[in-house]
Amino acid sequence: MHFVRIGNRAINLDLVSHCEVQAWHDTVSVKVFMTGTANNTPVVLNEEEAKLFWKYMEYVAEKPV
Repeated sequence: MHFVRIGNRAINLDLVSHCEVQAWHDTVSVKVFMTGTANNTPVVLNEEEAKLFWKYMEYVAEKPV
């Protein structure tokens, strides 16, 4: 399992099916959809959490295997 801690939440990256970024004026939020979640209810990250999440995802994407 691959967990990342964002704010007061721990997200298992192995269960992430997809993410949606929503921008409204100067505010950005990210919806993280997980596999196996009832009704596919997303985890919604506010602007600060969204910045941390994307920063971590960029780090993982650039990290050599």
